[in-house]
Amino acid sequence: MNIKVCRVLPPGLPYQQRKKFFVDAKYYVWEKPFLYKICGDGIYRRCLPEDEVRNVLHHYHASTYGGHYRPDKTIAKVLQVDF
Repeated sequence: MNIKVCRVLPPGLPYQQRKKFFVDAKYYVWEKPFLYKICGDGIYRRCLPEDEVRNVLHHYHASTYGGHYRPDKTIAKVLQVDF
């Protein structure tokens, strides 16, 4: 459930998890229809739905300009296009 959209907390969270939840939630921004995270460098990065992650990683790993790079290099390539 998305707190930024529904304004409802996940049920059954203990006090400490609720507290952490609200601390973490301030780093996210909902700009319909996308969710963005404000990173430590001040850049807004778009969050991907779980079902799109595999396709994006496959695209950057298996495409003609992709390759078999280290995980941090592949992540850097993905982040270069604002994901």
